[in-house]
Amino acid sequence: MKKIGVVLILSSISMFLFCSIYHITLKDRKEEDITNYIEETKINEEIESPEIVEEKKEQTNNTINYTSILEIPSINLKEGLVNNTKNFNSVNYAVSIDKQSNYPDKMGNFILYAHSGNSNIAFFKKLYKVKLDDEICVYYNGIKYCYKVIDKYNIDKTGKADVISTNSDKYITLITCNQQEKGKQIVLIGKITNEFKY
Repeated sequence: MKKIGVVLILSSISMFLFCSIYHITLKDRKEEDITNYIEETKINEEIESPEIVEEKKEQTNNTINYTSILEIPSINLKEGLVNNTKNFNSVNYAVSIDKQSNYPDKMGNFILYAHSGNSNIAFFKKLYKVKLDDEICVYYNGIKYCYKVIDKYNIDKTGKADVISTNSDKYITLITCNQQEKGKQIVLIGKITNEFKY
């Protein structure tokens, strides 16, 4: 009986260590991918344009290709963004860009969504802590776009959200489930305040 108990304890410890190392490795790889995106898209007019850098990234990177990076300093969030397509459910791998979005370099609304909760893919688990006037930044093709949160509210979890539609300004909208209020989703809206080369 004692031998079975020892084996179970050792098995549990081994499984815990494996899971811990695996999650640390994934975190390190994600941070490296984010850093690489920012470095590879940094604007350096003497060498090459961001478009050329992006083409090289597609050819050499066989992992998930981030199209941009989201940063929310108030909740210590820095995550890669990927497009959602009918063949790739990006929300299970990164923060997802809605198909109706306009990227930050265009007038309109950059719409993002991600899971909340406690899983490894709950990238927006702290989104409920973001407050009005907090800063949201997006790194995209050598430009850092900074937004100020101007509105935050809950909607019913129906799979649909009304978002700002405009051709005269730049907005960002973040959507996730509200873990503090079941059956609801949090919507954060930011308006552009600044953009500059990084």
